[in-house]
Order: sequence, then structure tokens, then C-alpha cells
Amino acid sequence: MTGTARFISYVFVLLTATALVGCQGQGGDATTTTNNTSSAVADDGPKIVFVRLDSLQSGYTELAAELERLQDNAKAADENIQKEMGRLESEMKRIQNKIQRGEMTPKMIQNEQQRLGAKEQKIVQQRDMALASIQEDQMRLQQQFGERVKNILEALQEEKGYDYILNEGGGGGVLVARDTYDITNEVLKRLNGLEEGMAKDSLQ
Repeated sequence: MTGTARFISYVFVLLTATALVGCQGQGGDATTTTNNTSSAVADDGPKIVFVRLDSLQSGYTELAAELERLQDNAKAADENIQKEMGRLESEMKRIQNKIQRGEMTPKMIQNEQQRLGAKEQKIVQQRDMALASIQEDQMRLQQQFGERVKNILEALQEEKGYDYILNEGGGGGVLVARDTYDITNEVLKRLNGLEEGMAKDSLQ
């Protein structure tokens, strides 16, 4: 995986975790969640559950396919830029050899310098445009993913009467909690449309 591709996966998780901070409720730390496990399900106590954001990202099939597509695009862009730079370096060496052999006048050297400089600038612009396009797609996916997860969490909160839905991992506030309070699989089922009568949630 190229450096650009790795950057895509890392930043996506980071940005999505930031976008979903609002879904974690307004209070309650890891210690409180762990020490009050019993009261979490009591009728007179707060109902607290959590999701694993990284598992949602990897388990949401359409998102995984889109991220893989972005990584492939990043790899292809890197390879294309490397080829272009390789050809430019070969041209530079060829010109340098001609200069060393005294086959070029100062005017010819100046013209070649300008031509090669313009070519290098064009390659850099192509690279920046490709990366900007990939980053734009990444931001779009992050926003759409965050919105879909938030909508599902809000629906679950309404249906189940949860008081808090926290995020475990990825910068979340939960350090230790019982698996019985993990609703990640339930959220994934809704994301992937696996529940009976539910349409698959699309990123398009």
C-alpha cells in the first residue's frame, strides 16, 4: 500500500471519529460506565451502550469497497507520477550529457531549462490535482458515513430508549465495558441492510 493509500485509511478513521463526537452524549466517562454496569440496565438508571467505530468502518461493505477504490486510485496516481518523473529525469540526464560534450549553445541550454522546468511544473500540478480529487472523495465518504451512522444511532436511541451511546476506540471515551452493551453488530446490520425488510444504506 502506498503512503497516500495508508494516509487515506488513517485520516478517514480520525475524521469520522471526530464527526461522531456528538453521538457520544454529554457526559459519562469510562470509569463511570464500567462501575455502573448494573445500573445501566436498571429501570431507574441510565441506559448506556456503545459502538466500535473502527468495526463499523471495516464492516460496512459499501464503505470498504469505496475506500479500496480510493486506495487504488491513489496507488495509480503515485505510479503515474513516478513514471512521468522518471521520463523527466532521463531527459535531464540526456541534456546534461550534451552540455558536457559541448554540443549545446548557451541559448539552447536556456531553452531546454525552460522547457524542462515547465514540464516538471505540469507534473506537479497533475499530482496535486489527483490528490485533491482523492481527498475530496474521501471527505465526501466521511461525511456520508458519519451522517448514516448518526441517523441509525438516533433511530436506535428512540426505539430502545438509550440515554447514552458512546464510542469505544478511535479516540472514544470508553476504556472498558461489557460486551453486552456493544450494539456495533446491530448498527452494522442496518448499514448493510441485513435486517428483514430494510433496504441497504447506500453511500451514493
